[in-house]
Formats: sequence, C-alpha cells, structure tokens
Amino acid sequence: MKLSEKRFPKFDAPSSFEAYAEKGGTVEQNRNGQSSRNAIEAEVGCTAQAQRTYEEALDAVITCVGAQNSLREILYKTLAFCKVPREFTDVEDFIAKSDEAVYSHVIQTPFELIGMLVRAGGLDEIPLDGKGGEISPETLDALSLDEQDDLIATYRIETTEAGAAAVDLLSPARRIEAQLAKDPHRADTFWALIEFCKTPRTFPQIKEYFDATPEFAHDVVAHSHQLAPDFYVDKLDKAGALVWRGAWVATDAGKTLLEAHKAQA
Repeated sequence: MKLSEKRFPKFDAPSSFEAYAEKGGTVEQNRNGQSSRNAIEAEVGCTAQAQRTYEEALDAVITCVGAQNSLREILYKTLAFCKVPREFTDVEDFIAKSDEAVYSHVIQTPFELIGMLVRAGGLDEIPLDGKGGEISPETLDALSLDEQDDLIATYRIETTEAGAAAVDLLSPARRIEAQLAKDPHRADTFWALIEFCKTPRTFPQIKEYFDATPEFAHDVVAHSHQLAPDFYVDKLDKAGALVWRGAWVATDAGKTLLEAHKAQA
C-alpha cells in the first residue's frame, strides 16, 4: 500500500500513561545519569525491529505517537526535529523547551520520550566516542558493558525512514484536511477559530465568541447533544493547529494553513 493511500489514523488514545502501559507501551522509569544504549536496546528488541516490514515499522511509529493524547504533539515534533541528525542533549533540550513540556506538565522526561521513539523504530541512535566519531556495532560487541560505557560519550539521534514517513503522514496539514473533509459544513467554523486564536485566547473567550456567532456550525449530534466550542478546540488541538500556552493559540502550522486557505478563497 502506498503511503498516500494509507488510511488516516485516529487519534483516540488512552487518557493516562497507565492505560497505555497496560496495552504494552513501556518507557524507562528513570534516567540514572548518562543515557545507556544497553538499557534502551534491552527493551527495543533490535532483532524484532530488523524483521519488521516497512508497513509494520510505520504502523509501530504511528501507534507510538498516537497512543497518548498528552504526548502526541511532542513525540511528533521530536520526530520532525530529528530529521536533521542531532546530538542527544540537543534533542533533550528541544523537548524540555517545547510548549507541551512547559505548559502541559508532561510527566515523562525527555530521555524517556526519546526512548519511546527509539523502541518504536522512529528514531535511531548512533553511539559516538569522545571525538565525535561513530562507534561501529562490531567494536561495541567486542567490549564489556563497562568498556562500552567508558567508550561511548554521547549519541547521534536521527529520524529513521519509517519515522520520516510518519512525520509526513501525520503532518498538521493532513490532519486538518482530514478533519475538514469529514464534516465540510464545519470548515468555516474551524478556520474562524484558528483566526480568532492568532491572539492567545482563554476558553471562556472562545466560548463567548462561539456563542455570539450564529454563522458557526452549532449542529446537533447524537443524543440531542449540541456541539460546543470545546469540540472544535479539541479537534484543532489534535490536528496540531492550536496549542496550549497558558491560553489557546494558533500554531505556526495552523497559521500557515489558514493563510493558504485565505489565498484560495
């Protein structure tokens, strides 16, 4: 199946890390000093990863990114960031400074999040010596664990082929397009809310704007439930068009897509 033909994944995820873990998702529980390739590889199962087909590898990465709502965007952004190879601590710093880490109180450490993506096959880590030189697997295999730890100074982190494909498949543009295609009559409401949130807005401000605009899609859905603004905020958040920074604000991706929509209108 071509990537372009692949069914767009749902972003319905367990509400907590515990629920994710019960389904088989695991992360390192603490860092214990410097990162260890041996600790990560023990859980990755490198042989199993090597035997995956391309589709299986892509599905594994998508599952990892979408498994927890609270981690979806930061995992996606980390994959995108590492399409350019990065030193391990640079990736940690990127995660620590992200909106999700600063404003949403992500409980997993950057080290844990990187490990999740490594185990899923979305990121690769290449051990480097003190001079920045790559250490071959053959060299490591000939050393004891202590000797390996002494030799490895850091790691180069880079997005794998499956990880890069997941970045393209799960781009905010594709997510927003999928949402608009599902319910075209709500499109104007989505675009208007992105426009409104180019300035940071609290939810009460969004609700006031929504309630005061009869042109918005206020349609009634199952069980006589009328759509409320939190429905739109949730969908735009999951699409990567809005982000929480102490208030709801349009992301760069959301604003770019909004300007493209205006140009086509």
